[in-house]
Amino acid sequence: MTGSRLSIETVDKVIEANRSTQMALVVDDDAVNRLILEGMLSDSGYEVITAENGQEAIKQYVDHQPDVILMDIMMPVLDGYQATQQIKALAGDRFVPIIFLTAVTDEDELARCVKVGGDDFLTKPYSKIIIMAKVEALTRMSDLYATTKRQRDEIDIYNEQLLVEQKVAKKIYSRVVHEGCLDTPNLKYILSPLSVFNGDLLLAAHTPSGGLNILLGDATGHGLPAAIGAVPVSDLFYELTKNGATVDEIVLEINSKLKNILPPEFFFCACVCNFSKDYRLFTMWHGGLPDVLIYSGKKKKLKHTVRSNNFPLGVVNNDRLKTDVQIFDLKKGDRVYLYSDGITEAKNQAREEFGEERLLHCFEKGNSADGLFENILETINEFRGDEEQSDDLTLLEINADPSLLSNEILDNSVSTATLPYPSNWNMNMMLTKRDFIETNPVSILTKFTTQVDGLMQHRENIFIVLSELYNNALDHGVLGLDSKLKSEPDGFLTYLNLRQERLADLEDGYISISLEHKMDANQGELVINIIDSGSGFDYQQLVLTMDKSKQRAGRGVSLASSLCKELVYLGNGNTVRATYQWKKSAA
Repeated sequence: MTGSRLSIETVDKVIEANRSTQMALVVDDDAVNRLILEGMLSDSGYEVITAENGQEAIKQYVDHQPDVILMDIMMPVLDGYQATQQIKALAGDRFVPIIFLTAVTDEDELARCVKVGGDDFLTKPYSKIIIMAKVEALTRMSDLYATTKRQRDEIDIYNEQLLVEQKVAKKIYSRVVHEGCLDTPNLKYILSPLSVFNGDLLLAAHTPSGGLNILLGDATGHGLPAAIGAVPVSDLFYELTKNGATVDEIVLEINSKLKNILPPEFFFCACVCNFSKDYRLFTMWHGGLPDVLIYSGKKKKLKHTVRSNNFPLGVVNNDRLKTDVQIFDLKKGDRVYLYSDGITEAKNQAREEFGEERLLHCFEKGNSADGLFENILETINEFRGDEEQSDDLTLLEINADPSLLSNEILDNSVSTATLPYPSNWNMNMMLTKRDFIETNPVSILTKFTTQVDGLMQHRENIFIVLSELYNNALDHGVLGLDSKLKSEPDGFLTYLNLRQERLADLEDGYISISLEHKMDANQGELVINIIDSGSGFDYQQLVLTMDKSKQRAGRGVSLASSLCKELVYLGNGNTVRATYQWKKSAA
């Protein structure tokens, strides 16, 4: 673009070098008038050329490009009106001031002078003072117009360059942040950016075990500034997913990166989630985005509305970021909906927002789940009408139906190098108050355990089992929290606040975790024992189909138990043993 800009400047310099003085064209069929006007203009420093009629005037204009034209009206061959119209057409967007010379004072004739393109007029007899005042005024206007035009052309060139660069950057950006598996058959999505670059980020990638990781993020603002964090987030997401990282590990790595690179006023709202290979288990970390909606395909109604309970990413350091995940069991055909605030904040022509109430109404109609995604989009578009988009719009539907996926997708495991750990081993970990606050033992143990050859494919299941049992031991055992709180209005927030208070006031308490691993030629077995310092509970009443409102062991333990060969509580209920077993894959 520098070359284009220089070419404009070069043209200007050539013109200035070839003509150091302003040039005026005098057009009049009367020789005396031409001589008078030529003398006046020459005395004032103008270079003067002349023409006897309109036809000659046009030729002189084409040959010399004068700075100002004094045009008689009544002339042979071609009159002043016709000559002015043609000269103005030839000039295009160049401003060439034309002053009409006339002896008439009729208002209609003077109006016609302006209508055909005249910029001013002079009546005979001529006054040198008035002529030169008008010529110089119009010449200054012409110079100003030329300067403005040159600046506008330079801006156009820069804008064109910027658009080209943005298009190139957009191609690179799209390849980096959308190289995952958004084309998976059980996903439907719309990603509609407000500008060339998108503040919303949607990523999907298969895990080593054949499950699916998804990240939906919404960065502060719009356009390029909002998209700056997308590249490192994408790189981390894909790399960590390939290596079998758990949801909380992905969250911590991305938060650490964003905290280092983003200025204080920027942050990244996100939902990071995992679907198991059979889509039975949905694990989610939720920070700052609108509610996640889980819809029952069988009952045709919402079964869960999950609010954010964490800071957005990039706001606080890892030691202050909560990484507790929420785990839900899904039935075949259930739908999970993630969306950015551009959906609920979409405006109509009356500047009303679409809002959460209208969105939730889409799920109350009892329609088949198969058309829900399209119905939501249609409802939003009808609401907006012709109103322009005011924010990035992102909506994602995940259908929990593995039958939609080909065996090739389900079996598309990512090979991950594993360390040569011994086949049989055991380890112990003792945790106290400081460890509860500062460490994440579930991630540490999951990462350690799944380095063993053959267990990487079971990373998600082991994470779920460890997460549920450890969190139950901490929340219900050490801290004595009751799950019934969560079922009350605003209960989840009450539960979290009480958890923080009891953790801060904790004087003593412990959790002991031991792992024992065995492997033979055909199968492997991991035995997890967790003991907490709590008073226990009446585990004799525990059944795997226990209602969600029951106190210590609810849906989470039921999910963990379904993944294990055996899950039993011992002693007074403060000891739990889970046995996870798997077959060795054929070489």
